[in-house]
Amino acid sequence: MVSNSADVEEVTNYLQAFRHVQNNVRDPLGLPLSVRLWCDAHRLLLDGVRGAGKQPGELRRSQNWIGGTRPGNAVFVPPPADKVPSLLAALERFIHGTQSNLPSLVKIALIHAQFETIHPFLDGNGRIGRLLIAALMEHWNLLPEPLMYLSGYLKQHQMEYYRRLSAIRTDGDWEGWVRFFLEGVEMAAGESEKAIVSLASLVASDRRRLLANPKSNPASYRLFELLPTMPHFTVERVRVVLETTFPTANAAVKMLEDLGIVKELTGKRKNRTFSYHAYVELLSK
Repeated sequence: MVSNSADVEEVTNYLQAFRHVQNNVRDPLGLPLSVRLWCDAHRLLLDGVRGAGKQPGELRRSQNWIGGTRPGNAVFVPPPADKVPSLLAALERFIHGTQSNLPSLVKIALIHAQFETIHPFLDGNGRIGRLLIAALMEHWNLLPEPLMYLSGYLKQHQMEYYRRLSAIRTDGDWEGWVRFFLEGVEMAAGESEKAIVSLASLVASDRRRLLANPKSNPASYRLFELLPTMPHFTVERVRVVLETTFPTANAAVKMLEDLGIVKELTGKRKNRTFSYHAYVELLSK
């Protein structure tokens, strides 16, 4: 459950980063799935949150590792930094190549494992790797929208996830990893179906409450319809998005707050931030 503003900010950044990737992939003139696009997404993902001081949007220029206090006692040491560009270039070629006849889901499993093994950023590799799964699902026409959230399965089975990735690196057990990944897709698909119903029910219920309130107005309606894509916001951001005055934006936010649809997070009188908290909590499960 998302319990503080930092967690909400991470969720919001993830949504913005994914939308940026999605918009580029859908646009014939946009960037393809590529190192440049991953770096752009990484910059958005780390903006003002965990990892913000670790070269957002840039490939690492130094050695990193997982577990332990140094490479010598680490659980896993990724490739040296000077190898990262060429390894990512090879991964790009695999994504866009036409030679492989592997099923798309199997290719996604292989790409995710390879990306996490390269570990191209100082921080945020797991978040970008999970975003890449969703982007590839759409890229290969498996889903029209990111309706399946595999991250929940990977977090729920985190130790097995790490064990399967490690087995690739130590024993070459790609089959075990792919089996684990596909089992996760099957489970996540079922959970996503339930989540979609829950989210749709929440939005419909909140919309009915807003429409039934005699004090509601067009600005509050417009703001409400934007909440699923802007679940964390300030009054100033609402003013810009709605292209209205600050008092009108503030009144729209207050209407949703009075109805319990959005919640103020900071407890301050100025520079306040708000969240569509029930929606974000459903997303985070």
